[in-house]
Amino acid sequence: LDKRVQYVHEAKFAPAHTPGGNNIPALMSAEVINLSRNIIITGDEFRHVPCDSSLPEAIPGEETSTQGCRCSSFRKACTLGLHTAAMHGGTARIQNTRVERCGQRGIEGKYCLHFHKLHDCPTCLFKSNAIEGSHNRGIIIHSTHSSTVEENVLYNVRGAGIYIEDGNEMYNSLNYNTVICPFPFNDNSLHGCTIPGTSNRIADTSDNQSGIFSLASTNSLLGNRVSNSFNGMLFKAGGIGRGDSHGKVCE
Repeated sequence: LDKRVQYVHEAKFAPAHTPGGNNIPALMSAEVINLSRNIIITGDEFRHVPCDSSLPEAIPGEETSTQGCRCSSFRKACTLGLHTAAMHGGTARIQNTRVERCGQRGIEGKYCLHFHKLHDCPTCLFKSNAIEGSHNRGIIIHSTHSSTVEENVLYNVRGAGIYIEDGNEMYNSLNYNTVICPFPFNDNSLHGCTIPGTSNRIADTSDNQSGIFSLASTNSLLGNRVSNSFNGMLFKAGGIGRGDSHGKVCE
């Protein structure tokens, strides 16, 4: 900080008010994050494109396509920003980088930071990055195991901030990440950080938007903080996997 803050945000322990509870007080304090980085991945302003009914469906029943904006019962157009991905082998390490104007709402697989089917990848790392202004989630772990996602800050990310996708992902470490939505969930126009038109209503839309969403439970989550999402974390259990993992795992 190079100047005095405008408002006073007092940090204190608030007394518990749960009848019959354990009466352990909760620490109430402001979350201060740094969204600036020396390295910036940026793009053009978001643009809107009409849907195309001829595009193939990526996952049967989800009504989205990896090849573009597919028309569906809930989508007539898509919103395009930049996207990044490490795919189908190798490793990826992105640190201390700002990613902005990212995500492609309504198009499958187009996210800000994305581990995509890297299999067992203990050297895969997203650390200390800042993501601001996304139209389709933030950090995605998809069919990747043993990766590390830590100390990232996500601000104004539409849909789920951190998303574990298919249900087969194991031994990934998600540590001390911060997801903040700047809009209240009951805002009549923005509805918090919800976003319609994605492949997962439970994770992204006003039905159940989540700061952290996962179909897989065999992962480590430590010290993560989420503000102003409908769900801080949502682990959707009881399924049998998604995509290539459908019918092969018990979530």
